[in-house]
Amino acid sequence: MHIHRLPIATVFAGLAVLSSGAASQAADVGYPVPAPALSYSDAGLAVATDDWSGAYVGGSIGGRTEGDFDFDLGDYGLTAGAQAGYLQQLGMFVLGAEVQGLWTDELHYALTPGAGLAQDWSVAAKGRAGVALGDMLLYGTGGAVFSELKATGATSSPSNWHAGAVFGGGLEHKLGDNLSLRAEYLQTRFFDVDSTVAGAAREDDLVNHSTTVGLNYRF
Repeated sequence: MHIHRLPIATVFAGLAVLSSGAASQAADVGYPVPAPALSYSDAGLAVATDDWSGAYVGGSIGGRTEGDFDFDLGDYGLTAGAQAGYLQQLGMFVLGAEVQGLWTDELHYALTPGAGLAQDWSVAAKGRAGVALGDMLLYGTGGAVFSELKATGATSSPSNWHAGAVFGGGLEHKLGDNLSLRAEYLQTRFFDVDSTVAGAAREDDLVNHSTTVGLNYRF
């Protein structure tokens, strides 16, 4: 029995034919093609940007009441003013500072029946810290406030400027590239305020609450 030896060239030629046939069959079968990897934008995931960074100015209007916070609109006097500040976004966190001046109509602190102190203006220097949720900013705020308190009724002490503390929080939402709308609650406290009522000296802690909406222009 004789064994025929195939030339090497013939072997390689046969392998080439087999490979091309297998490739064409694979194409006919239609093996699945791997899907492209999803990006964050394709998956609808929000990526933090620096959209909240920059300076801003704006105005606010709302209501303010003294004493205990309640939802009786009849207890609120009109309050309005302006604010200016700067925010810096660090990842999803936002830090900043703001100066705000508010005028209030008929904010009266009752000390005794027929005696009290009245407040017309206040100026506050506040810090802001919050979390950016896309076009929305949820934040807390706090700082120092200064206001002139005037004697009313049987109060005989002179008008004086007093320093106090202010704190609260709010929600701000972007309206396009430069405008944002916000709603904010603030509590203001003045501690150990001296006054004279019917000839007697006294000290009182004064509290007021304000709820405002504001519009900011962001640079």
